[in-house]
Amino acid sequence: MLIITLGFICLTSCSKEELNEPITEQNTEATYVFKLSNTNDWEASVSSDQGEKSNNAFSSRSNGNSLHAHGIFSAFDGGLISFCGTQNNGGTHGNARLEVTFGPFGTANVTLETVSVVSIGDNEVVYGGQISEVIENTVMFPPPPPGFPAPPCDPYELGTYVYFAVKDNGQGNNAPSDQYSPFLSNSCNEDANGGANNPWSFFGFNDVESPKDKIKVND
Repeated sequence: MLIITLGFICLTSCSKEELNEPITEQNTEATYVFKLSNTNDWEASVSSDQGEKSNNAFSSRSNGNSLHAHGIFSAFDGGLISFCGTQNNGGTHGNARLEVTFGPFGTANVTLETVSVVSIGDNEVVYGGQISEVIENTVMFPPPPPGFPAPPCDPYELGTYVYFAVKDNGQGNNAPSDQYSPFLSNSCNEDANGGANNPWSFFGFNDVESPKDKIKVND
């Protein structure tokens, strides 16, 4: 699996239901994250044994309950994400748009079709989508650390899966800012757990970049 961290743009309608970043090369025991920072380099960040991890909230995807999340927000230093996704007995519905520049490593501007919406905590969800349209993709990351293979697919090519996490901190003028994880996960294949077992808690959550940005989670 390939994992990344950055942002995006989305103004698609919720009627159809509707995202910078490190890249992480992951094997069975370790995750490497490419961090866009002053060093712009790969670094080992967390141990990972996804085969043994569990997420109790993941049952929201499989027990027939309805889960809906939507929002539009600025993230990752200028990126814009818009998304709308629903997971219920009828399946998964929605889409998203991501437009983000990864510093000197290029720009991704893609549209996603929703494949999963998974709860990972109180008003926290992971949105998963498959790239259905590539408007621009000039992203070219440096090679991973010695001993780790290059990613098996382009993280922003047609058909790649993208996962990101968001948090709804309530509505109203006195509510704290909604938040997003500064971590974006890209995979050549669909994640059977809807991205729930990625290390979201390790990266924490950042406030959205504008007070006008809103994220809403309904379960």
